[in-house]
Amino acid sequence: KPADERKARDLIHELGSDFFKLLDGLSIARSRSQIKRYYSHEMERLGGFPKREKPSAEYPHIDLLNDFISFEELDQKISDLTLSLYHPSTKLKKNLQRTVDKIDKLEAKIQAFESKRDSNPTFDFANLTEDDFDDLDLDPEDLEIGGKHKINLAHLNLPEWLLAVRQDRAQLQNLLDHSRPVVPARDAKLARVREIIAAKVANPAENKDGKPVRKILLFTAFADTARYLYENLAKWSQDSLGIHTALVCGGGQYRASLGKADLEHILTNFSPLSKKRDRQPDLPQDQEIDLLIATDCISEGQNLQDCDLLINYDIHWNPVRIIQRFGRIDRIGSRNKSVSLVNFWPTKDLDAYLNVKNRVEDRMALVDLTASGEDNLLASDQIEDLIKADLHYRNKQLKDLQNGVVDFDEEDPEGISLADFSLTDFRLDLLRFLENNRELLETAELGLFAVVPPDPALRVSQPGIIFCLRQRDNKRPTEVNPLAPYYLVYVLDDGNVRLTFMQPKQALDLLRALAAGHASAFNDLCDSFDTRNANGSDMSHETKLLDSAMESIKRTFARRATTSLLSGRGGLLPMSSETPNSSDDMELVTWLVVMENNP
Repeated sequence: KPADERKARDLIHELGSDFFKLLDGLSIARSRSQIKRYYSHEMERLGGFPKREKPSAEYPHIDLLNDFISFEELDQKISDLTLSLYHPSTKLKKNLQRTVDKIDKLEAKIQAFESKRDSNPTFDFANLTEDDFDDLDLDPEDLEIGGKHKINLAHLNLPEWLLAVRQDRAQLQNLLDHSRPVVPARDAKLARVREIIAAKVANPAENKDGKPVRKILLFTAFADTARYLYENLAKWSQDSLGIHTALVCGGGQYRASLGKADLEHILTNFSPLSKKRDRQPDLPQDQEIDLLIATDCISEGQNLQDCDLLINYDIHWNPVRIIQRFGRIDRIGSRNKSVSLVNFWPTKDLDAYLNVKNRVEDRMALVDLTASGEDNLLASDQIEDLIKADLHYRNKQLKDLQNGVVDFDEEDPEGISLADFSLTDFRLDLLRFLENNRELLETAELGLFAVVPPDPALRVSQPGIIFCLRQRDNKRPTEVNPLAPYYLVYVLDDGNVRLTFMQPKQALDLLRALAAGHASAFNDLCDSFDTRNANGSDMSHETKLLDSAMESIKRTFARRATTSLLSGRGGLLPMSSETPNSSDDMELVTWLVVMENNP
């Protein structure tokens, strides 16, 4: 399908049931709402989640003296870049390296190569032998560029390529020349960060224990930026505000003004309550780290909920990373009444920023993916299509982040997450219901049904019937059906199938949303339903929808069986006896009628 017609949820149709079963058995995926629903007693004991305050958006200038070029000028300079260094193939053959310094090194290497070639016109530099290298006093690396995929300089149209590369170098050098005068004393963004930190320390919020909280977690995507911030904030914050600062970057780059420059020591001194520092007498007990500067190496798997303020010094290209960062302080057990987020944006005109970001990112992604043309399984236009679709989706998420802290698993009805491949929450519901209604369920006959109204808050909820069918004789082609021998199918009143049996999670979600919690029948709806089918004497409409459900099962089953066969050498078609061919192969377990009350 074209990119604008694809939906994330279509992926569920293409994934085999084995994948569903694997994730259902091994993954643990919990959204905020699931935790609140199923672990209410633990929530009460642990203190629950803190309140999420609306994020604060910052749009600082770059230069306090306003001498730096405008964002529009920066946009134009980036537009003029050809990034020729990364794709010499456009000037005749292949591949890559990076930045102004690398351009200089590359130019020196090419000049040395051309000098050697000019002084030895009898040698074929495109096909040198080992003896030729000895005669020329050359190393193979002297004639090659690139990383994994090497390119012989003799294969390139060097004059044309170097011209384009030098033009890029001039543009990059121009940007560097403009940025060099912006030293820390003129750094407007750094100045604004200092203001936020100082305000937080001077006016800390009180936690549930009545204690002031001065802690700030400052994230940046780049190690160079993190080190720059530490160098310009650590001494200032200690001298001016009386707080300690630490730095955590990948590759073991740690610094701290309190305690050892060790990851666990830093995190424990920053979040002593959640890390139970009082049980570690070798750590300082009378002082704490209040400002932690970090890259995404600590964005997951750490409990830092002593802190109640997180600053994103730069917006990461992947919006999910922003949510992961916030999850370090937005956690169960926080003693804070609320948690806050400050996001630094490059400009108020987010569309202009995204336009620049996308042009750079899609070029770089295309370069990475097309590094070796003959190895590509996709044509370049297909790759560009995929890249643009991904960028479009991420851009929407970034815009959502300007207005709130988004839980993508709950806010995006068309998206998918690990929770879509887990039935754990339904098992918990069933377990609780069984505890109180086991005898009622065990004695219930097949074919029981109920009538419920659609929920206007649920877009998927429309008049129709959700059928639960069971394949007779417990035939279980599990490689096709994730719930074998059961089939859940939702058919709308017009006969169109809204949810196939390959979407059990969505069908169960809808069943629960429409029917759970209602202890008695909707009498008015039941009367309308009896009127529609003449008190059961005319079930033609219901039979028609059941036939549509069976046709959907057969069609989806055949498609999934074919996919399973082609998925690998071990793929097998289900036996004919396992294939559902007609309603005679099925028994109706239960069904839920969704209808509007039309008096």
